[in-house]
Amino acid sequence: MIKVIIERQIKEGQFQNYFDLIRRARKQATAIAGFIAGEILQEKNNQNHAMIISSWENFDAWEKWLASSEREEALSELKPFLDGDEKITVLEGTKLL
Repeated sequence: MIKVIIERQIKEGQFQNYFDLIRRARKQATAIAGFIAGEILQEKNNQNHAMIISSWENFDAWEKWLASSEREEALSELKPFLDGDEKITVLEGTKLL
């Protein structure tokens, strides 16, 4: 299993518009084989700094979503509400010695 963290800075006053689109994109992601779960979080002292943390069965499933036309379309709709580019971090568990 992997976890993906997507960080975005939302333009002032645009969080609700952003959130509405993210909810729709999450529904689309659930149709991708390998999607496990996702949540959106806001920084406590900066409500416009949002993070999405999603869990995927494997990296291939995440890559399928990353390259999908559905995600591309969702991202193009989100861009007007973003202040800069998103930052994506993919995390995978390590084996303990």
